[in-house]
Amino acid sequence: MSELELRHLRVIRAVADAGSLSKAAIQLGVSQPALTAQLQRLERRIGGLLFSRTGTGVVPTDLGTYVLAGARELLAEVDELMAGIRSRTQAGRETGQVRVGGPPGPTIPLFADALAERLGGAETSIDIDMHPAELVRKVLDRKVDFAVLEENPGFRTPIPSGLISRVILRAPLFVALSEEHRLAGRGEIDLAELAGESWVMPPVAEGTEQLAFTRVCAAAGFSPVIKHQLSDSTTTRVLVQSGSVTLAKPVAREGNGVVIRGLVGTPLRQEVVLVWHEENAAAGAAEQAPAALLDSYAHLLDTNPLFAAWWAESGPAGNRNTSTG
Repeated sequence: MSELELRHLRVIRAVADAGSLSKAAIQLGVSQPALTAQLQRLERRIGGLLFSRTGTGVVPTDLGTYVLAGARELLAEVDELMAGIRSRTQAGRETGQVRVGGPPGPTIPLFADALAERLGGAETSIDIDMHPAELVRKVLDRKVDFAVLEENPGFRTPIPSGLISRVILRAPLFVALSEEHRLAGRGEIDLAELAGESWVMPPVAEGTEQLAFTRVCAAAGFSPVIKHQLSDSTTTRVLVQSGSVTLAKPVAREGNGVVIRGLVGTPLRQEVVLVWHEENAAAGAAEQAPAALLDSYAHLLDTNPLFAAWWAESGPAGNRNTSTG
């Protein structure tokens, strides 16, 4: 059974146990719209409704009850298996390997290298996953030692008890345009000037960036036209080269027909959050990991001039790191 199928079973179980989509969304660490969209896709794939909506929440349908029974049995077996694997792998961690997880992009490999160097050449491995809630679960399950989350203020992923999180950077989000775009010559662009553009955004089911973006657009007085919903960076770049626009991460690379421009007033920011278990087994790693993550961003100052300028003016010094346990 694939990881995606197991995730679907966990969603069904969580919704049934919570009795409401809003409560299940909190437990799963996703937004309610994202969970609703995921459940609707799953119901379309199965070919029938799994839950009936009521005035107070949701209840399983006959089909949902049948699926739920099988899901509970399978997940119990998987959980038992994973507990056995964890007990054996944790007992054999004498190699000192440190495992780091995070989203696709250049940051995580650089983070792993920087952490290895700070730990005197320790062996490291990486786990790439674009879903923040899944990365948090992997830390909780001891599949990774450190997870890097790219979060949007106001839409933070819940951190379970037993884990520690620290905001390492609060960096501005930019906008990516074709070098032929009518506004490409500007140093900064007012978000409202992009009201009629065709936007490329990650799907709601894969993160909160689109939710944060539409909220800011509403505050600017317009509803954005999100023509393409996808997460693939290569396809997104091709669409931008052809005239679409998209939000650009702080370390988005400029060039090959794409320019990165600032947004007036910096209406959107990205929070880079580091998560680890309070009982982290890697000696000294928890003390070195925050600085190692900053090292990885310092190696990316050549990606676009705006990030380099922000780093020089504010960067780590302008961010007050906060931890929660």
